[in-house]
Amino acid sequence: MASGIGKHKILNVGPTEPWSVREKLCLASSVMRSGDQNWVSVSRAIKPFSEPGRPPDWFSQKHCASQYSELLEATEAPKLV
Repeated sequence: MASGIGKHKILNVGPTEPWSVREKLCLASSVMRSGDQNWVSVSRAIKPFSEPGRPPDWFSQKHCASQYSELLEATEAPKLV
């Protein structure tokens, strides 16, 4: 039992359940209003729109920034003509 194998904790960096379309739209709208550097305002603005049963930290500044980054990565950039 001297080895530490199997005793590491898994660090949870964000919500494990996916965000709803409504939550993503609220996030994107809030970022459009407040900018992508003001996560305090973004987080506060979208908390009232959470789905039932979400934990209190669901819209934390860190999770909002992470989710917005995922949205940007998943979005196809418009093609210029």
